[in-house]
Formats: sequence, C-alpha cells, structure tokens
Amino acid sequence: MDTARLSFLPGADDPLDVDLREVDTAIGMVASGMAVRVRLVGLSDADTIAPIALARAQLAGIDFRIDRGESTSLTFGPAA
Repeated sequence: MDTARLSFLPGADDPLDVDLREVDTAIGMVASGMAVRVRLVGLSDADTIAPIALARAQLAGIDFRIDRGESTSLTFGPAA
C-alpha cells in the first residue's frame, strides 16, 4: 500500500521555517492586542532564529527578550 504524506503548511518539513512561523504568530498576537506577552519554548533552534526574531519584533514595535536556561526561550511583548 502506498502512503501519501500530507503537508498542510508550505515548508513544514524545515524546522527553522516552522520556528519562524511561530515567531510571526507570536509577534502578530502581541501587535494586534490579542496577547500582552508571548513566550515561545521548545523551538528547534532558538539561537539561530533569534536575530531574525529580534529584527521582526523591532519592525513591529514590540519588545523582545531571549532567555537562556535549561532551554532557550523567546519572549515577545509587551508592545513598546
């Protein structure tokens, strides 16, 4: 029996693309007022996407923080 792999999101196979979509969603939630602050944990490579996340947060006018502990988390908000 042949099986087909369904992909609902373009680029869903690339973990960095998935992480960047999470970043864009978090920024959108804060920028639109749906959330005051969003913390992303469990990203595949937070250190690699952090500079891009910072630039996108700055463009949206919201605060950005990176927290390094046992795992790295990215926090967006509140709006500046």
